[in-house]
Amino acid sequence: MHDPDAALMLAFARGQEQAFVTLYRSYRDRMVSYCARLLRDRAQAEEAAQDVFLKLYRARESYQPQSRFSTFLYRIATNHCWNLRARLDNKLVQRDGTTHERAVSPGRDALAALENSELHDALAAALDQLPDKQRSALVLVHYEGLSYKDTAGVLDTSEGAVKSLIHRARETLTRELATFVSAEGEVQHAV
Repeated sequence: MHDPDAALMLAFARGQEQAFVTLYRSYRDRMVSYCARLLRDRAQAEEAAQDVFLKLYRARESYQPQSRFSTFLYRIATNHCWNLRARLDNKLVQRDGTTHERAVSPGRDALAALENSELHDALAAALDQLPDKQRSALVLVHYEGLSYKDTAGVLDTSEGAVKSLIHRARETLTRELATFVSAEGEVQHAV
């Protein structure tokens, strides 16, 4: 399998700095978008994407093209975002042991026009409540366009497990969004 991005990463590992710049320009917007879908905060996503590229930069000498480069990069991003979410969730529990809800700060992206719709808000809230692996699998396959195989590589699991994660995520989303779905399965438009 010839992966031009893996070739660029290997060139970068050999000292060709321009190869990293090319990878950065190629993946920057995708990484910000992916991080925003996982973190639900555009400002955090911008910062997280920068951190992902910093980790990629530092990984240049240990990089081995065992899978597609995009799989490697999405794995870095996924783990980084999961760690950020865990830290944010830990900050919710104060010293007295009480838990306080974190305000969700919606990101500004290509879907900005939809942010005020009830359906979009309900979908965003439902996605945010999914377990990390389910949300990541769903986002990687349906929003980022990765195959089940590549998603399995990112999540360090099997293709069957990815299918199961997506199935459970869809079931949860269907249940959470039931008020927006008619008996025929069509999405009701919010008034």
